[in-house]
Amino acid sequence: MQPQRLQRKPLGEETVDVCIACQAIWFDAFESVQLTPGATLSLFDTIRKAPPAAGRVLPSRLPCPRCTAPLAVTHDLQRTTRFTYYRCDYGHGRFTPFVQFLREKDFIRPLSPAELARLKESIRVVQCSSCGAPVDLEKDTACPYCRAPIAILDPDAVNATVRNLESAETRRTTVDVDALVDSMMVAHRHSPGDPWVPLDDDPADGLGVDLVRLGLVVVGALLSR
Repeated sequence: MQPQRLQRKPLGEETVDVCIACQAIWFDAFESVQLTPGATLSLFDTIRKAPPAAGRVLPSRLPCPRCTAPLAVTHDLQRTTRFTYYRCDYGHGRFTPFVQFLREKDFIRPLSPAELARLKESIRVVQCSSCGAPVDLEKDTACPYCRAPIAILDPDAVNATVRNLESAETRRTTVDVDALVDSMMVAHRHSPGDPWVPLDDDPADGLGVDLVRLGLVVVGALLSR
């Protein structure tokens, strides 16, 4: 696996492990939900640039890379989108195929019955994007092995998701100046014993309030939210 360092919410970094050969990502506990919008876009770019899979079907038994215990197939729901991953029962993390990550983050969608009917007119067998197994469209509307529905990368969905993530990342990394000033005033009114207030404005000391130091503290508090 190839480690990839990404920004984490609310602050800091995390390292996820990407396996190009397996077309999957290993997230330690809670790493997936802690991804910033920019980190999600970075992983999407990694998946986009990855060479196609060699057609290898994932084994039915996957070991946890931390404790070697078998991973449990887990079905989850993100808003109205169902996705699947392989979870360590001991809380070490989860193994998420690329296509399931794209499904979780709204980059792809399942085909409608009408779209499946049109697809069957020209294609008999497709490869499951989740586990790599063949799917006979004459008999199945989902993968007979992992039960993942037939899905496509919808350009409109991708564009909408990318725009939403870019906007969210811009909001996350931009400090509202009005909010900064308001927060500085709130911080200044805190009791002198409050450890996060840099300086009080006791006129007896002749120093007053250090606005730069106060602003730095408040910026850190705003970013952490």
